[in-house]
Amino acid sequence: MIEDCVRRLVLCINRIDGKYYDLARENSAGENEVAVLCTLADGGVHSQKSICEEWLIPKTTINTVVHKMLGEGLVKVTNHSGKEKMLALTDEGKTYADRTLAGMRAAELSAMQKTLERFSPQFIDAMEAFAQYFIDYKEEKNGNR
Repeated sequence: MIEDCVRRLVLCINRIDGKYYDLARENSAGENEVAVLCTLADGGVHSQKSICEEWLIPKTTINTVVHKMLGEGLVKVTNHSGKEKMLALTDEGKTYADRTLAGMRAAELSAMQKTLERFSPQFIDAMEAFAQYFIDYKEEKNGNR
């Protein structure tokens, strides 16, 4: 039973990830560009390091995406926090993010609304717990916890 649950969950995660990939491609954006846009679209400032850690994308990849977006005038460096450059969207970047992420956001909101109508919001707590237990497993196995 547990193995079946794991398989179903992994397949769901893969299907969701695939849909994010499709939605990025529909807007002529790469997955990594969408990750940067999703992060910066909250209106805050973020470092490349924080984007890498949040999305589990290598720093060199994010650096390439950010440099491209800087060159296109979509992203600006707002200040430095130690060695880290703090990034934000420009006005043009905000418009681009809104347009690029609109379909994805509509799909997310529709899916979440239907899910919350059927299930408790605790399903998110359960997903977060599963993710943390999964991450912690190797640490515990290696005696690091």
